[in-house]
Amino acid sequence: MSDILPPNTQSLDSGAARLIAGLETTANGIIGHVRFNLPEKHNVIDLEGWQAIAPLMQTLAKTPDMRLIILRGVGGKAFVAGADIAQFEQVLSGGPHTENGGTDFDRATIAAFDAIADCPIPTLAAIEGYCIGGGLGIAAACDLRLARKDSRFGIPAGKLGLAYPANATHQLARLVGVSEAKRIIFTAATLNVPDALNNGLISLSAEATDFDATLAMLVNQVSANAPMSLQASKFVLNNPQADADEVKKRLADCLASADYEEGRRAFMEKRKPEFKGR
Repeated sequence: MSDILPPNTQSLDSGAARLIAGLETTANGIIGHVRFNLPEKHNVIDLEGWQAIAPLMQTLAKTPDMRLIILRGVGGKAFVAGADIAQFEQVLSGGPHTENGGTDFDRATIAAFDAIADCPIPTLAAIEGYCIGGGLGIAAACDLRLARKDSRFGIPAGKLGLAYPANATHQLARLVGVSEAKRIIFTAATLNVPDALNNGLISLSAEATDFDATLAMLVNQVSANAPMSLQASKFVLNNPQADADEVKKRLADCLASADYEEGRRAFMEKRKPEFKGR
């Protein structure tokens, strides 16, 4: 694992053989890492991997002092190039069906996308190479997306005769708009990084030589800020119809926190604040 996870990272049981997870201790707190590890097949995700994502994200979200969760592919050639098509005949055509007519595979992918999108901790997709199908669904569910400038994006569901999961479709539309989401899905075309920047699919891009440095800078920028503040903002942004009292409570909790006091004092003393998430 030492060549996959950063230094000072404690390995965590991910629940799947091809899913690597860890907790990195930094000066700003804990950074969670999720690595998709099947580089010889562009990090496609099998059923076991999909089923492990939701409980893994829940475990990471409950970790004390967690500041940011980074999702990234291994090998540099792909983030995730979708689901493992080699399993489709088994898990889609002949696999066990749920009461509502779907398969275990359907339930696992839907749960994975929801768990990432609903995670209270900020999430970041570090995208290198192919980000296709279910991989794009994972990236779209994250809060931030940094892509290497040679990355490629697409949803080939129409070429396979599949319907893209509803929750991932809605998340894509929230990012790029309904009209652009239709274009991406209906044409099954491959998008490059300028396309993805232009339509809002990704947040930032970086040259291959600068990718890791840009990622480190972005991670530091996010993790240095007050966790309660970021989590409250994420809740408000992700839940525009949230109960007004719940929103008020979250904002009030920030104002009553030790972090607010630290931030105010650090500003007055012209120093970097040291937030504790409480």
